Amino acid sequence: MKLVTFNCQEQERIGVVDGAGRIVDLHRAYESYLREVESAALADQLAAAVLGRDMVEFLRRGATSLEAARKALAYIGANPSDGADAFVYNPQQVRLKAPVPRPGALVSAGKNFSDHVAEMSSKEGPAAPVAFLKLPGTVIGPEDDIPHPPEVKNLDYEVELAVVIGKICVDVGREEALDYVAGYSAFNDISARDVIRGENKTGIHLMGKSFPGFAPMGPYLVTTDEIPDPQNLKLSLRLNGEVRQDSNLGYMIFKIRDMIAYWSQMRLNPGDVLTTGTPKGVAAGRKPDQAP
Repeated sequence: MKLVTFNCQEQERIGVVDGAGRIVDLHRAYESYLREVESAALADQLAAAVLGRDMVEFLRRGATSLEAARKALAYIGANPSDGADAFVYNPQQVRLKAPVPRPGALVSAGKNFSDHVAEMSSKEGPAAPVAFLKLPGTVIGPEDDIPHPPEVKNLDYEVELAVVIGKICVDVGREEALDYVAGYSAFNDISARDVIRGENKTGIHLMGKSFPGFAPMGPYLVTTDEIPDPQNLKLSLRLNGEVRQDSNLGYMIFKIRDMIAYWSQMRLNPGDVLTTGTPKGVAAGRKPDQAP
């Protein structure tokens, strides 16, 4: 499934994309399913209890909420004219937010693609996973404008994969690590290079990665059943139509399994987001003969 968070009529809703590419309001679709198929009283309250109020609560409910979403989607497919137009939208009718608008933790890997390490430094990659925190308030949706703070002179992009945790994850091994993933999303790790360089002179960088709007995510949270092997995914980014980054997750130094196993030592929770690091092609790595 492709799960989304969207705004409609100034309300935040949880949705799923149907086979026609439309956005289905999960709460209202599941309410309709309960009333018509299960003959359930208080269907609205049951739907809220099963699905939760937002994506993090949805993920906390695990298999229960996912099964409810599948039933709602199947019901809409089997009853396309049964009042579904009241809660099935064309993408143009809604405003997509990040699929997880308020992650509990946002842990972004650094120096994790061999081709990116080579373009930025002559040094070898790290011996163990390294990461920095982006504040959860940096997250914006795929249709939102990325702000350019006036104090930032060198604004940069970094295409990454977001790995969304689906259940409590503590001290897990590498082999079972992917069992704790709910799904994946596209991610852009926006970076203020000049601010980061200043921070690194005296300590570790934080603000240079965490200005408001520095974490565009989405449009979808794609569940793991659609992506059995995330290490085969491609990553690409265009700037004004020009391809700047074109790589794949095979260049990761520490694979997604490694990242989850390592960072699970500090406990990961449903709705937490790990990002993979970025491949070569960032603006800061461009050579003198390339356009800035």
